[in-house]
Formats: sequence, C-alpha cells, structure tokens
Amino acid sequence: MKYILVSLFISFNLFGAEVKDFSLPKYSDGKTFKLSEYLGKKTIVLNFWATWCTSCIQELPELHALKAKYPKALFVGVNSGEKKKLIKKFLKRHKFDFEHLVDPEMKVADLYGVSAIPVTIVIDKNKKIVFSGARPPKKL
Repeated sequence: MKYILVSLFISFNLFGAEVKDFSLPKYSDGKTFKLSEYLGKKTIVLNFWATWCTSCIQELPELHALKAKYPKALFVGVNSGEKKKLIKKFLKRHKFDFEHLVDPEMKVADLYGVSAIPVTIVIDKNKKIVFSGARPPKKL
C-alpha cells in the first residue's frame, strides 16, 4: 500500500510541472546525454528502473508496446543507483532497447522526486510533464 501511495503522490506532484534539465552518462558509450537537447523537439518517455526491481521487469512488455506504437518518441531508461556491471547483466537477460542512462548517485531520481521504482514520466513537446506513474501510460 505504501508503494502505491508514494507512486500516486509522485504522479499528482509532477503532472503539468516544468521539466528539470539534467545530464547523465549513457550506458552504451559513456557520452553525456543532455535532456535539454531533446526538449521541445519530441515526446520524451523517461523510465526509472533498477535490476533488482521485479515490477520493472513486469512492465517491460508494456513499455515495448508503447515504444512500438510511438516510434518517433524518445524512450530513455534511467538506471537508479547501480553499477554498469549489474546493468550489463540485466540487459543481457531482458530485452530493454531504450537509450539507457546511468544515475549511480540517484541525482536525477532525486531531482524528479522518484522515491519508488518503477516510475515512468512523459514529457510533451511543450516541455511539460503530462504523465507520471508506477506503470507506463497506455498512450502518449
């Protein structure tokens, strides 16, 4: 119950909020991903996850279906608090073909008030948060 209440609080707290810019290293090559480079250009879907999170695994089919339905949107996974070695093992086992970012100190999770995972945040072309929840939305 606590998990659901936290997620609902996050959802209501962020809806319509101004987006906070951030930079994180990409898992794939270590280059810097800057959110500001994509804001206003396309819909952005941020998914906060971790390798130990069973709910994160359970939601993967929903995320893949959403990505297939909206191929022009940018889908970004933000791994919260883990080392690249764990992320690598997880991505070998589970299909999760997003751009993945590494947030080992959970600075971006804190910036967005993410205290329970998974959390999916959708940012529209007007740079506003239009969705935040413990499960992915059905449509963008």
